[in-house]
Amino acid sequence: LSAGATIGLAALAIGLVFGVIRLANFATGEIITASAYALVLTWEYGWYVAIPLSIVVAVLLSLLMELAVFSRMRSATPATLLIASFGLSFLLQRVYELLFGNNVRSAPVASGLAQSVDVVGLRVQLLSVTAIVLAAVLLVALQLFLTRTSMGLQLKAAAADFRTARLIGISANRVIALSFALSGVLAAAVAFVLTVQSGAVGPSFGVRITVLALIGAVIGGIDKIYGALAGGFLVGFAS
Repeated sequence: LSAGATIGLAALAIGLVFGVIRLANFATGEIITASAYALVLTWEYGWYVAIPLSIVVAVLLSLLMELAVFSRMRSATPATLLIASFGLSFLLQRVYELLFGNNVRSAPVASGLAQSVDVVGLRVQLLSVTAIVLAAVLLVALQLFLTRTSMGLQLKAAAADFRTARLIGISANRVIALSFALSGVLAAAVAFVLTVQSGAVGPSFGVRITVLALIGAVIGGIDKIYGALAGGFLVGFAS
């Protein structure tokens, strides 16, 4: 269940952006990696520093991708955008190698979550419970945002029909930036769970889960936000 929740969050991060600009962003894995590096490199200063910083890093990198690369490709086809995201992913992995080396960086990130607790007579790792609860909280928060706020309703409308949303006055750039920012928050949550699980981060840290998340998103319907989440959950449960 915890693997399904984590992959589901990664698939949702991809689905949010795809719903707006038809970009299946493979470089989401590098956002996860950057956030994980931030956790590992700053954990010694306390969780109250490391966790917020990892979220900020993920959101800023996600927005930087949009501003520096994808905003210049508005008329490109989904296939072209996907290829561009592959190239960006490869580039960022090389950047991480230059900055941090090929060897993994490690830190005891939230090591207490490795302990097990009794749940209905079963021994369950705290990390598994944390992953499921975190996914549930983020899903509820996202649902409330999409249905109860002006910006959320605009994002939901744009995901349903981007061209029509623009015609009725919804700001394209604002909605796209919002989808990338929310994707960054979800990527940071995934990075936290994976970093606690492995305790170590390398340049290709986020690649595997991104591949699984893309598969899940396609299975569930990548153009449907919650379909992507469900597909990711199924892939995680099966794996």
